[in-house]
Amino acid sequence: MIKALVAACALGAGLVSTASAAEQFVGRWAVSAEVCGAMGGDNARNSALVATDTSLWWFDGYCRIGKMYKTRAVYVQAHCGARGDVPVTLDAQGDRMKITWDKKVEELRRCK
Repeated sequence: MIKALVAACALGAGLVSTASAAEQFVGRWAVSAEVCGAMGGDNARNSALVATDTSLWWFDGYCRIGKMYKTRAVYVQAHCGARGDVPVTLDAQGDRMKITWDKKVEELRRCK
């Protein structure tokens, strides 16, 4: 009985920590709802950003997250294949995110 209770508590604690571990920037983001469903695009205005804990996929293509540090925002060194390293700042506040991508700033909204 005690072993089962300890196992259940450990499982519950694991679920809570996994759920709360997701970074606020993770998700699909775009400048407008019309762009949310777009795949590809050649600039920030016509391409949705797909962000995971380990990668960013936007108009520049697929980028692996390298170095990352957090304050209020998340500062990332993104490794973007042939494009090389790109400095990125992700400042997510609820359903809005200010992103600085290679010194260019955009305001994005979380896609629903």
